[in-house]
Amino acid sequence: MTGKFKITKDMQLKELVSRVPPILNVDIVILKEDKYLIGHRNKKRKKKGQTLHWLFPGGRVRWTETPQEAAERILKTELPGVNAKLKKLITVTADRGHDIRAYGVTLYFLFEYKSGKPRPNEQLDKFKWVNHDELLKQKRAYTMDKKILAELDIAIRTRNTSEDEILVEVNSRNIPKGTILKRDAHNTIEHYHRAAHIMIFNSKGEVVLQQRPFTKAQLPGYWDMHGGHQAAGQTIEQTAVAELSEELGISTHLRLKKIGLFKGKKQSEFWYLFYGIDDGPYGFDRNEVAQLKTFDPEKILKGKYKDYKFSNFVPMHLNALKDVWIALRKK
Repeated sequence: MTGKFKITKDMQLKELVSRVPPILNVDIVILKEDKYLIGHRNKKRKKKGQTLHWLFPGGRVRWTETPQEAAERILKTELPGVNAKLKKLITVTADRGHDIRAYGVTLYFLFEYKSGKPRPNEQLDKFKWVNHDELLKQKRAYTMDKKILAELDIAIRTRNTSEDEILVEVNSRNIPKGTILKRDAHNTIEHYHRAAHIMIFNSKGEVVLQQRPFTKAQLPGYWDMHGGHQAAGQTIEQTAVAELSEELGISTHLRLKKIGLFKGKKQSEFWYLFYGIDDGPYGFDRNEVAQLKTFDPEKILKGKYKDYKFSNFVPMHLNALKDVWIALRKK
């Protein structure tokens, strides 16, 4: 265990025996458009007096894990074949004896579906995608899962305000060293992480920027380039491709222009500046992007857009890519 206090396994066992606290569980909700993935408990796992429910996959948090790491493990073990991205904590519930095995406290995490199909395993033998109403009507659906649906709806609408994602952590020389929670990465300059910054130009040399949703934790409503943080299990190149598809709805060829380091008051981030040329059409997820607009790079650099707020990176990156957009304008 890392941190200020060193807790041994024997100390933890003593605490469990003397206090008999609740058991900590993690359940995961995979979102695909407007549907959630539920699984049917494998009959091999049935205990005496237990009903085989349809439920959100879940399990106990292990001694060596954070809740987020437990969520990632459960995705792999109970939904093998499914690729999804951890977005945020939905809610916390206490079953107060509803589960016959133990008094449990459960953390529900929201994942966004990317690809794949779940395979039957030791824990779950069948799967189905259901929407809000279908889950409420589902026979033998787990009661505790039904009770969080209102909070789940809120979490979906605000899923891009999350700080629960697990990012790649690097050292001061930009060499990967492990993983770090997004909230931790954004609250300490001693730990470094990576982000892909993507500037897209059309064939006329205009830059395509996105307005950040007003639900974003940072710079709500500002105009910015596209991009995102390098999540665990991805390369920075894969991050750039995925974010471009998510935020702009295109898959154009990207080139790496420059790597830099941003050190703010609360974070240290290595940014990778990618650029591409694409005339659209553009499509985007309104949970990720409020709106899109093309701008004249020269006017941005001269401060001509008085009614628009741009992130500090926009003029900096436009300067770095001057040769690109100037060449396009000459054509």
